[in-house]
Amino acid sequence: MMNLNTLNKYIYRIIASVILLILASGSSYALNAVNQVIVSGQVTNYEYGNPVKGHVIYIEIDSAQYGSTGYYNIVFTDAEGYYYDTISTTETKGSLNIYTHDYYGKKIDTTVHFRFLERANSMLIADFSLYLTIISEQLQARFKYVQKNNGDRTKFNFFDRTNNENIISWYWDFGDGSTSTIQNPVHNFSNFGLFKVSLTIIAFSNGAIDTSTISKQFYINKTEYYHMGGHAFSEYFPIDKGYAYLYYIDSLKRYIPIDTMAFDTLGYYYFYQIPMGNYIVKAEPMNESDFYGILLPTYFGNTLFWENAETIPLTNTSWEYNIRLNHAEGASVGVGGISGNVEYVSPNKYPHGFSAKGVNIYLYDDFDNLLTCHYTDDYGDFSFDFIGLNAYWLYPEVTGINSEKIKVELTTEFPVVSDIEINLLASSINYIVPGDESINSEAVGLPFPNPVSGILTIPVSSDVNMNVSYEIYNACGHLIVASNVKSVINSGQFDVSTSDLTFGTYIIRTKVNDEIYNRIFIVAK
Repeated sequence: MMNLNTLNKYIYRIIASVILLILASGSSYALNAVNQVIVSGQVTNYEYGNPVKGHVIYIEIDSAQYGSTGYYNIVFTDAEGYYYDTISTTETKGSLNIYTHDYYGKKIDTTVHFRFLERANSMLIADFSLYLTIISEQLQARFKYVQKNNGDRTKFNFFDRTNNENIISWYWDFGDGSTSTIQNPVHNFSNFGLFKVSLTIIAFSNGAIDTSTISKQFYINKTEYYHMGGHAFSEYFPIDKGYAYLYYIDSLKRYIPIDTMAFDTLGYYYFYQIPMGNYIVKAEPMNESDFYGILLPTYFGNTLFWENAETIPLTNTSWEYNIRLNHAEGASVGVGGISGNVEYVSPNKYPHGFSAKGVNIYLYDDFDNLLTCHYTDDYGDFSFDFIGLNAYWLYPEVTGINSEKIKVELTTEFPVVSDIEINLLASSINYIVPGDESINSEAVGLPFPNPVSGILTIPVSSDVNMNVSYEIYNACGHLIVASNVKSVINSGQFDVSTSDLTFGTYIIRTKVNDEIYNRIFIVAK
């Protein structure tokens, strides 16, 4: 015979089961995709401005930022003072420490950040101006550039800084086919991408006519990226331990999770390399926090629910998005308890369910007073223990999803209600699955060497009878080269000449039978 507790669980499994239909779809994250981080920069002499050849640059992953590990490399500058490195990663975000040393052995470093919202490449520029004993020639061309402060990201001011009062002529080559002969030109680039700008000076130096040339590279990204952050407060003090969540609002008003970060006793959260757009941010205490269940998850704008969250129109870097977490009223102490599980379910993708971690479960009393909030754990489980015997309402809060309350009654006959099931129908939900670093095998590998100055090799793993062709596009998406691989591939690779390509970033689109593979490479000459 079924006892009362088992019967109680069975009844509430049926009457308290809720289906939340999630219609959010659209762009999803490229899980386990191999992305490429292209790092470059130039080392120049601080005193004279000349490029420094053969200088050592160290590049390593910044494990303190995101917990990533496993990358370290040493590169050297070329005759123009440039260094290059290409890093393949399955990480969706990360930071790199890039450092070197000056003449006195002082470490000079910088941190650069990358983020992938889809399979792509990330171009990072990190220049160094160092005190060194290398003396330049008698005449050394120098210049700086400043982006015009008018909202046009392709328009730049260029300023000659050559230390010579007897200059005869200036010649600017902007790397896009345009030139100028004035001293301080303004140039508007017609496209986005990587550009190498050079200035050639002709001047009287030490009683003779001399010539000097200097170049600099910079990258104009099609998308603007900014940093953002703020403090999470309890009254006037930062909370001890918590999480911050960032959601992007797309053109269809869908809320797409972009990032999650933990913060400590300072209560400070930050997100690096965020594309320009509209966002909302939520902060909440961790389960281990002294404020868990006391302070409620709160969105920027100091509101409890996503529908009322203040939208952040991100158009510049800002660290002022502070959040003051709301206080819960607290549930009465008693012998009652409510527990259950939340799952994402779908007939197509997850026939056996997929644990819904981190869902906020709010507990209301029968008078609509918000008492507390608990979160589902790694297995989707939640519980409210030692609460009074009353009528309660559960409300599962998922950002971007309209939910309904679930009524639960605790009585002397049934003081504990267990195994309530809340099912989130996730037929097309956007979500992030952490911890799986496996990489799917693909027919086309990563090109090498990268950067390249001559022959680019494309690894291919397939049978010898396959049909292979490729196209090369520049950073602006213009088709540059299209060709078939005529010879039978039996060596596991084919070669592509880059002799006709100028300095910059390119995409090689390889078609193997009916499959297409896009890879990034950079030409350095």
